[in-house]
Amino acid sequence: MSSACARGEKNAVATVASADGRGALAGAVTAEESARFSAMNPKQVFGEVMGELAERDGGLSVVVSDYGRRLNLDHMREVLPEGFVQCGIAEQNQVEVAAALANEGLTTFAPSYATFITGRVYDQVRVNLGMMRSPVALVGVSAGCESGMLGASHMALEDVSLMRGVPNMEVFCPADNAELASVLRLLAAAPRPAYVRTNTLDGANLHPDGTTAAVGRAQRVFSPEGAPEVSLVATGTICSRAVEAARLLAADGVAAEVLEMLTVKPLDVAAVDALAAGGRRLVATVEEHSVVGGLGTAVAERLLEHGGAPALLRLGMPDAYQNADSQAALLERAGLTAAGIAARVRERLRG
Repeated sequence: MSSACARGEKNAVATVASADGRGALAGAVTAEESARFSAMNPKQVFGEVMGELAERDGGLSVVVSDYGRRLNLDHMREVLPEGFVQCGIAEQNQVEVAAALANEGLTTFAPSYATFITGRVYDQVRVNLGMMRSPVALVGVSAGCESGMLGASHMALEDVSLMRGVPNMEVFCPADNAELASVLRLLAAAPRPAYVRTNTLDGANLHPDGTTAAVGRAQRVFSPEGAPEVSLVATGTICSRAVEAARLLAADGVAAEVLEMLTVKPLDVAAVDALAAGGRRLVATVEEHSVVGGLGTAVAERLLEHGGAPALLRLGMPDAYQNADSQAALLERAGLTAAGIAARVRERLRG
């Protein structure tokens, strides 16, 4: 038996034997963990969870393309050195190797810059994860504008659009580090083709009581007093700014709720259907991604099937390559601050 197959059998045992009360392989994150993760950045959280999984899962593999030394993987490599695979600066090869290991039964994660692990490797993802359904979790690091100082080549503003276009792929955009940890644990417990989008923004903890990632389920993370007239539907870390925008709107007498979409694919169609039938004056989507092809497009597609749906405002990055600048400056120019989001909503309501 090959070492990969042997590790795969060990992985199966670890998954079945995971009922240890901590829920580590079932996706649950406790309130205590949520507070601890909120003090980290997503790269640190990724490494911490991989180290935790390595202690339980002898079939864990983390396949990297040069970027691994920045992902807090020292503990994982100490516990399970054979589980760390370095491919060098070769993301296409990274996906091929990750797919091969996953097909042998290993629990496989493949992290890299979000723009490279989606755009540079699109054909490999389409064939291996889409057509062949190789159960690899791609992890996009520094998504959106986080690497904006490195220029347009390093900004991942089309990644959600690319990944939601691949059949059999799930697309996760965690709103904070607790949710990121929950998603990673979930995908370790039940591997399948998936893309997990991560970035650092405001460091908000939207899940102080803990969380368990739920595929295709929206969460209401802010509720106004009284019935909402506006629904802000947000995905990813920009969700914290949508919550602040809702508070600003409340101060102006506009009742706005915030729904967080952890998964852009599968979309929570029941939640969108409820918005279409709920008498809202406006639905506004908020994302640190191009306004083309991401959450706004997914929500628009669903609303259009209903006819007579509320007005839709899509807030995101413009359909253009951006000049190098800081994440803060790029988002401010795009109107993706709390004040900018609230202003666009007020303008649309007046119009």
